[in-house]
Amino acid sequence: MGVQDQEAGKSGRGGRGGRGAAKIVGGLLAAVAVVAVGGLGSMRLGWWNPSYEQVAAEQATGPSKFEMVGDVKLHVRDEGQGPVILMLHSSMSNLRIWDGWADQLKGSYRVIRFDWPPYGLSVDPRPSQGMPSVVELIERFVKQKGLDKFVIVASSSGATIATMYTARHPEQVRALAVSTLPLKAPPPTETSKLVSSMLWVHDNIVPNYMPEVFYRHSLAELYGRPERLKPETVHWYYMTNNIPGGFARVKTYYQANQKAVWKSGAGDAAAAVKVPVLLQWGDRDIVIPKDRADDARVMFANAPMKIIHYPDVGHYPMIELPEETGRDLKAWIDALPAAPAEGK
Repeated sequence: MGVQDQEAGKSGRGGRGGRGAAKIVGGLLAAVAVVAVGGLGSMRLGWWNPSYEQVAAEQATGPSKFEMVGDVKLHVRDEGQGPVILMLHSSMSNLRIWDGWADQLKGSYRVIRFDWPPYGLSVDPRPSQGMPSVVELIERFVKQKGLDKFVIVASSSGATIATMYTARHPEQVRALAVSTLPLKAPPPTETSKLVSSMLWVHDNIVPNYMPEVFYRHSLAELYGRPERLKPETVHWYYMTNNIPGGFARVKTYYQANQKAVWKSGAGDAAAAVKVPVLLQWGDRDIVIPKDRADDARVMFANAPMKIIHYPDVGHYPMIELPEETGRDLKAWIDALPAAPAEGK
């Protein structure tokens, strides 16, 4: 074989080898695409969602109870004795955000917290009418439990609800302790490309499910110091938010708020509040920027207010830095004018 023939042979073998490698790569990409489509399809069908019963068995352990308030099934924790503290969680969370603070408070107070629909393990058979319907649920719950002269501790949208309730029932609320409080529609939250991509897939392809990796990354971005995020927090966020039908109920709740509360905000409610207000604010909050704390001071024009800033904390002071923020909260409540103790 001549030199030219040898080179031609090598070229032919190289071409066949290149085409073979290309086929292998193409096959692998096709296999990956099939797996991805199959995975997303099975997620969309609900095959990955934990059942309500599974989540309840894991999350509603002692001291959790279920109480019927009208036709609403409420997941409630009622601990301790003494003056009452009622705790209202934020959107996309549940009563578990208060674990650290409740442990510090229940030795001196009766601490009551519950999941308000559409979140957590509580079940409202009717479509959500937004924040006003939660206020009405609190009214029924308070009457049913016979509560009077209590402190409300609340976070984020739960704090908005607490402000609305306090404005309607000044005779019942001793004081209001809130964190990261939106009194007008929050601005869009800027997230990383990874979290934004997962949100896009959720909004457009898999609206009924969010993988645990989403909560791991999205919650980390809501912390001032991501290393404080605990795996168990990620897990219960994942479990409770993926209860079948949960995302559809949340969407209805959000849409109701856009049509009602967020058209004008809750500034009028804040102006009607005259009881002492504590505002605990994480200055690294990307959901509700720290300048909203200054807005709140102005809007609560008729209420004595104390603001505590935490420079390296994000949206969830109570779960990111529970010991320090809980001590500050308890010290403030301890210093309030005395209220009669209330047994269970």
